[in-house]
Amino acid sequence: MKPLQALAAALGLSLAVASLAGMPAAATPTQSAAIQSAAEASPITVSVPLRTVDTPGKSGSNSILRVHLGNSDRAIRLMVDTGIVGILLWGDTPPGARMTDREFNARISGRNVRGFVGEAPLRIGGVTTTRDIEFAKISTNNSYIQQWKNLGVAGIIGLGTGSADLTNPLMSLPGELAQGWSLGFARRNTSAPSRSGALILGANAPLDARMHFTLPPAGVDRNGSKVWDDHAANGCWKFTGGVQRCVDTWFDSGFTLMRVKGRAFANLPVTPMNRLRTGTTIELAAGSSAFYGYRIRAGNTGSRNLVRVIPRGKPVINTGNSIYFDYIVTYRVDSGDIYLSEKGRS
Repeated sequence: MKPLQALAAALGLSLAVASLAGMPAAATPTQSAAIQSAAEASPITVSVPLRTVDTPGKSGSNSILRVHLGNSDRAIRLMVDTGIVGILLWGDTPPGARMTDREFNARISGRNVRGFVGEAPLRIGGVTTTRDIEFAKISTNNSYIQQWKNLGVAGIIGLGTGSADLTNPLMSLPGELAQGWSLGFARRNTSAPSRSGALILGANAPLDARMHFTLPPAGVDRNGSKVWDDHAANGCWKFTGGVQRCVDTWFDSGFTLMRVKGRAFANLPVTPMNRLRTGTTIELAAGSSAFYGYRIRAGNTGSRNLVRVIPRGKPVINTGNSIYFDYIVTYRVDSGDIYLSEKGRS
């Protein structure tokens, strides 16, 4: 047995490449110190459980990640959203955090929200960031956010890879853990209502990926880490009876419906509510590939098959988060790549 594996076995932890076995919800101080030391010294992966909840006030589901922000031993719950970058808090200011006078503005659920930027260390799955990470502390009476508060969710952890006012906190983890990660969400059902998905820190590019997308470079963030335009993956789409159209594609784990936008889609069959007609086939290929690796039929259920069409403006398709429930989505920010692989095979 290798030293790292022996250490993991002794502590009862899961440090396996591309494993979906979740770690304990809260590592002890001894476990956290061992994980931190291993993360800094060796290429490893760390599996962190994600809990699925019903999206408040909407059709669909979202995944929740427990993290420690600041110097508190009490974890907070954040909704995982690859559609934005950085941590947004509407809960209490974390103990030990340093607030600044830097203003922050964002748009959530159709409304502008304002706040200030703070800085604090972040611990995920027993691993602490190598620097204090930025977060935005916002104040709002947004009714949608109030529903999240009622669920005990303190904010959003934005895991987008693009350029933004804040930074992706995963890019401040030690060693190889900052270079890649994967997300696999688990659907709630009557037979396993508490089933968990997983965030795998340090995930490598899967050898048997079903599809592979490339992202345009977008410079570096405030910490000097490479960032990539994740609103412009090279996706090619086809709808029942239509031609293939290659448009900017945006993988968004926080959005519970697919959004098809652009004048090029004005002829798609829609309902009076601008929803894609039930039964319409939707297919996605990577680049100009003839292989359609993702295929669904439009329906009325969020996080499964609900599709909204906005037939105006520049074409862009937001996948919504159904793809994170159907596949494991792996990000490699050292190279600007996104991979989709089947569950149980990544």
